[in-house]
Amino acid sequence: MAFFNGFSTRRLTATAFELAPGQRLRKLALLGLVFAVVVALAGLALRYVVDSAAPAARLAELEHDNGQLRIELDQYRVQLEMERATRGELERQVGELNEQVSRLNHELGFYTSHSDGARRAR
Repeated sequence: MAFFNGFSTRRLTATAFELAPGQRLRKLALLGLVFAVVVALAGLALRYVVDSAAPAARLAELEHDNGQLRIELDQYRVQLEMERATRGELERQVGELNEQVSRLNHELGFYTSHSDGARRAR
C-alpha cells in the first residue's frame, strides 16, 4: 500500500483527538444560545404573569369604586326622597294657606260690605 507509506499510527495517539476543529467553541456558543433562550423565556413568563395580574388588580379597583359609587347613589336617593316628601308637604301647606287667604278675603269682603251698609243706614 503505497498510499499509507510514511504514515505512523503512533502519531494518532500522541496528540489530542478532536472530531472537528473549534468543537469547544461550538459548545460554548450553543450553551450561550441556550442560556439566552432560557433568559428570554423567563422574561416573557414574568411579563405574562405581571400582565395577567394587572387586570385582576384593575378589577378589584373598579369593584371598590363601584361599591363607593353605590353607597353615594343610595345617599342621593335618600336625599331625593326627603326632598320630594318636603316638597309635597310644602305644596300641601301652600294649598292650605291659599284656601285660608281665600276664606279670609271672603270674610273681609263680607265684613266690609256689612260695615258699609251699617254706615249708610245711620
